[in-house]
Amino acid sequence: MKTVLLDTNALLRFLLNDIPNQADQVEALFRETKSGKLRLVVPEIVVFEIHFALLKYYKFPKDEVIDKLKSVLSAQFLTVESEEVFLRGLSLYRGANVSFVDCFLIAKSDVGRAELFSFDRKLQKKR
Repeated sequence: MKTVLLDTNALLRFLLNDIPNQADQVEALFRETKSGKLRLVVPEIVVFEIHFALLKYYKFPKDEVIDKLKSVLSAQFLTVESEEVFLRGLSLYRGANVSFVDCFLIAKSDVGRAELFSFDRKLQKKR
């Protein structure tokens, strides 16, 4: 089975449908994946880039960014690197006054049963 890595802009086109032709091409990849002809992988960095783009460039509210990221993470046909960590991190992020990256690190340390070392005082308080 062929494996394809999805880039940030491909997922943004699908989530935003701001360039319909490109959104349609991504949707076609999704159909191929659902039919078992293709494996789509979303690298960790892409999740962070989507967060950044939606929040800072497109000015989406934090809760809407979280909802859009959850839709990507929960898509059964996508293979998202560190999916469980991201889902835990997003749950923390929704109610936290710390960054998405910090919430990811907290979740990663929890899932991996590892100690988290940081000089960031906000992050230390969440531990």
